[in-house]
Amino acid sequence: MRLSMLRWAVLFNLAKAFRLGLPVPVGRLVRVFKLNSSLTYRFLSELEAEDMVERVGRGLWVLRDTAKARALAEYVLELRPDSPFEYWASMVPEVYYYIPDPPFKEWLGFPERYLVIVDKMLKDRINPPEEYTVIYTGMRGRSWSYDRSRGYSRGDPEQSVADILSYDPNWPIEVDLYWNMDRLDMDDVARRCTTLGLRRLSTFLSFLALVSNPLPAKITFNYLALLDSEILWKNLSYYTNIVYANGVADKWGI
Repeated sequence: MRLSMLRWAVLFNLAKAFRLGLPVPVGRLVRVFKLNSSLTYRFLSELEAEDMVERVGRGLWVLRDTAKARALAEYVLELRPDSPFEYWASMVPEVYYYIPDPPFKEWLGFPERYLVIVDKMLKDRINPPEEYTVIYTGMRGRSWSYDRSRGYSRGDPEQSVADILSYDPNWPIEVDLYWNMDRLDMDDVARRCTTLGLRRLSTFLSFLALVSNPLPAKITFNYLALLDSEILWKNLSYYTNIVYANGVADKWGI
């Protein structure tokens, strides 16, 4: 059996959600996989007519517990693509998690623990390996999509940066921001941060504004008013090294 991307995405998420006892929110599925909404619901109607799925709420669908449905689920699960994050690719529906993964990284090395944002509905339903830092939270308003070439759900650029600022103090995201700020909507990053993440971002921007005025990006939120002196003094040598070490300051003519 050959499956289109749409049919594979629908069945793959239904199969993984079935094993976790969860429904699939089809509106989220359409958004994450960038599917055609009408064709998605048409396919679900075909599966429903064959007694393989059922709707359990507004926009919520589940795989039925029948021999035919289970056999199809097992087949589809075997078709999962290769992924560097095998646990998530094999166990968790893409509509319920994503990995903050900015499109740029200027520092050498790899995170000691990968950050993963997971729908709070999955808390106590999954048991991720220890190499992940899992944040269980609401997914409303978050922005992510399925990266077919990499085989996992990936946070969109502004969302990924905001999550790293908010939840991963060990990721030197300030280095990445220094070099790539003009590639981001910094106001959107700020909106997506937690309170701690916003203070971390604002403190770094305030430092940059002090040593290089104006900043090389259009930023309208008042980061100066959100400067956190404790964060500043804790990271002052780190910030200074980013700007002045190894001739980096030449980028802005400082």
